[in-house]
Amino acid sequence: MTFFLFNLLNGLQLSMLIFLMAVGLTVIFGLMDILNLAHGAFYMVGAYFGYVVFQTTESFWISLLIGPLLSLALGFLLQYYVLQPLIDRGRTAHLDMALLTFGLLFFTIGLVDLIFFETLGLTFMSIDKPAGLGSYIDIGIMYPTYRLFVIALGLIVALAVWLLLDRTVIGAVVRAGVDDREMVRAMGVNIYLVFACVFGLGCWLAGLAGVVAGAGLSIDINMGVQILIPTLVVVVLGGLGSVKGCFFGALIVGMTETLSQAYVPALALFATYLLLAAMLIFRPQGFFGRAPKTV
Repeated sequence: MTFFLFNLLNGLQLSMLIFLMAVGLTVIFGLMDILNLAHGAFYMVGAYFGYVVFQTTESFWISLLIGPLLSLALGFLLQYYVLQPLIDRGRTAHLDMALLTFGLLFFTIGLVDLIFFETLGLTFMSIDKPAGLGSYIDIGIMYPTYRLFVIALGLIVALAVWLLLDRTVIGAVVRAGVDDREMVRAMGVNIYLVFACVFGLGCWLAGLAGVVAGAGLSIDINMGVQILIPTLVVVVLGGLGSVKGCFFGALIVGMTETLSQAYVPALALFATYLLLAAMLIFRPQGFFGRAPKTV
């Protein structure tokens, strides 16, 4: 029972980390219809910049606060000055956006490698946990406090993003802009600025996940690529644009990866992909996605 509870909590912690990453991509892809494969780069940038802030301030909390801001700023600039002009010129196909953002992902990896490895000689790094989160707590088992913090943070972010998009005027403007951009512009709303802010928010969430992962795991140049695939699986499972679907999709992926590694190691490498294949066959719109309209 102790072994099961330990792995259950590990699965929940992994689920919340993947959710922090995936919810930003859900917002960008599901609401704005932009397939941003550079999302892993913003995750990595958040982790590396968080490490720099930590080395400067020696404070995890300041790192958690400031680290994701670089991802936010870069995401805003990318959307406003690069992606939006391309969309205005008719380059709206998913393949166009996928190729561009995938190229940006590897450009960022190369740039970070040049700065941190080739110049500074740093390979694997980590952010030290704060004193209050670096110990263990007795909850029937001795469990790391930091992992419980990750679980709590994921739940708080899930509630905050859902409230923002579903219960505020900002969320209504975003949804209206997706459905009828010209009508929203005619009402005097700078929809390009709104979209850039939404894109930046999604990138900020990826950067936040990067800082959190930097204290729980390790920071290296491959981390953005490694988490990108399970993130895309979560987005597909949950349904495009659904924060609720993203949350449950992350739970499924995190639990599947953790419990399969613990109980059925032979299935661990492809258990998640079996879920993805089954979803694409039987419900391609995802758990909470809308079925395509029939004419």
